[in-house]
Amino acid sequence: MSIFKKSVSKLLLVLMALLAIGALTSTAIQMGGAFGRYRDSLETERLAAADKAIFHGVLALRTNRGDAQSALLGEDDPRAKLEAAEKAEQAGYDSIAVALPTVEFARRDELAGTLKQRWADASPQFKLFYDEAKRPRAERKIERTNSWYDAVTKVIDTANLASTAVSNRAWMNDPYIARMIQVRRFAWQVRDRYGIHCSSLRSNVNGSKPLDDAQKRSVAQWDGTITSAWAGMSELLAAPDVTAELVSAANDAKAKTDGALKQINELAKNFDGSGKPALPAAEWNTLCQAPFAPIVAVANKALDQSIARAEMVQAKALTNLIVQSLAFVLALAVTLAGVYVVRNRLMRPVRAILDAIARISARDYATPVPQPRHPDEFGTMAAALESLRESAATAERLGRERESQQALQLARSGTVDAACRSFDDTVQAVIQSVAASTRELDATASGVRSLVTQSSSQTAAVSSAAEQATNNLETIAAATEELSASVGEISAQVQASAREAREAVSQAEQTNATVEILDQTASRIGEVVKMINAIAAQTNLLALNATIEAARAGEAGRGFAVVAGEVKSLASQTATATEEISRQVEEIQGATGQAVAAIRSIGGAISGIDEKMTAIAAAVEEQRAATTEISRNFQQAAQGTREVTDTIGSVARLNQETGNAGTVLSESVKKMSADADRLRVAVEGFLGAVKTA
Repeated sequence: MSIFKKSVSKLLLVLMALLAIGALTSTAIQMGGAFGRYRDSLETERLAAADKAIFHGVLALRTNRGDAQSALLGEDDPRAKLEAAEKAEQAGYDSIAVALPTVEFARRDELAGTLKQRWADASPQFKLFYDEAKRPRAERKIERTNSWYDAVTKVIDTANLASTAVSNRAWMNDPYIARMIQVRRFAWQVRDRYGIHCSSLRSNVNGSKPLDDAQKRSVAQWDGTITSAWAGMSELLAAPDVTAELVSAANDAKAKTDGALKQINELAKNFDGSGKPALPAAEWNTLCQAPFAPIVAVANKALDQSIARAEMVQAKALTNLIVQSLAFVLALAVTLAGVYVVRNRLMRPVRAILDAIARISARDYATPVPQPRHPDEFGTMAAALESLRESAATAERLGRERESQQALQLARSGTVDAACRSFDDTVQAVIQSVAASTRELDATASGVRSLVTQSSSQTAAVSSAAEQATNNLETIAAATEELSASVGEISAQVQASAREAREAVSQAEQTNATVEILDQTASRIGEVVKMINAIAAQTNLLALNATIEAARAGEAGRGFAVVAGEVKSLASQTATATEEISRQVEEIQGATGQAVAAIRSIGGAISGIDEKMTAIAAAVEEQRAATTEISRNFQQAAQGTREVTDTIGSVARLNQETGNAGTVLSESVKKMSADADRLRVAVEGFLGAVKTA
């Protein structure tokens, strides 16, 4: 019973099998009963047919037995009738002999054997009729044929026993047939006793011999039997299911029998013992045989009714058998259909669903759940299970994707970490380089300011010397007469001015070199600013990527997104600061270029002074030879010294501008250093946030 606890479908199948077995057993029993009734109806039909055949055989034996006697006594040449009677006798026996094997009853084979033996004894004795027929009719004696008569009577008696056995067997199968058999028996009883009555009086009629007491008792007994048979038949025919035709035939036969018996009894009263026929044999035969046909008709109709009843019962039994067989076939078909339905609409879908559940339990989401062809509860369950499988498959796919994303995020985190470390190293290096560059730039700016200060003081000295030279030249021009006396002094002063001019040229060249270094430094600052700007752009890109990754990470990446936004903001500020530094550096480069140009101009001017001082020295040397030339040269020298004075003023202004540019450059460098410190702090904060996110 544990199997039923584990399988509802098997329990249902067993219950259905029990119900099917009950239904099949019931229909099989009913079909068996119907088959039994049909078999009984067939047997009843065979019994009724056999009863009718035996009856007709006995009737033929009885009728032709009397016909042979009547022909022998009443015909001059009875051979034709005797031959007909003999054939009829043989046909009667054959009818009985053929009917007996078709039915089953007690002692059938014994009666058939006895009948055959007795017929074998009686049949050859029919030649007695032919022997007696050779005699003249007056000399013929019926008594000489009594052995044949007795032998045929034994055949008839055996046939009657067989008829009784057959009719009794049919009697038990159907009440209506039993009544018809009884009607047939009553009719045969009337026919038999009436025939015996006629046959027993035949010799009395031929000799008009009065009846003795024994004959009178026999006649009275026969008449009583006939009357009793008609009474019993009347009771049977009073049933409502008896046909009117049979009742009418019975009434007609009774009337004719009663009329014939009345005439025979009246004729018997007139037997006078004269030895003469009381009635011609032909008339006697006509009188006796007049009720035979109606009486036999009653028996035949009763037998026909029995056969019709048997056929009707057989038809009903066959119909019932067909119905029960169809019911059995239907029950079997319903059983098979039920098993098929249970297997295909219950067990198979349940098995498919269980297999699908097992696959889903084993995390096999790739195999679809088979969908039944019918939209029943199992179809709904299969659809729901398929939806569950798809959801599980989707969840598994999302899980794999999530794991892949997590792995990718870990990889990206590693990449970001590595990038952050590389970025940190790069930024730190850049910041250190920027810091070093700013320190160098600050030192350079300080040097430029110092040089500018020195250049300013020297330019002031040169300007003072130039003014003094101008005054001297003007004095010389005013006092040409004193030229000769002070040529030596002027020559010495010119030589000194020439030396100072050469020194100014040297200082201007040094200042030019310094300013060129400042220009190169400013260019390097520009390159550093570009690198910082590139780093800020990369930082901004990394912050954007970090923002995207934080958005993909969802809730877990929200803090990461905030840090990335802050880094992006700092990168933007750094870019802005570097743009400001770049703009300041460009201004420094412009100012430096101007300073270089100015210093180069000063150098050129001082070189011109040096050359002019050399020329003055030469002129002073030649002054001695040409006083006239000295005056003109002094005029040119005075003009030159004025130009030197103007040039030195320009150099002083350029030095002032260079000093101002150095101050601005120093302030820009300090601002760039502060921005580099802020960038370092922001980068360190960004990298710390990235590492902790």
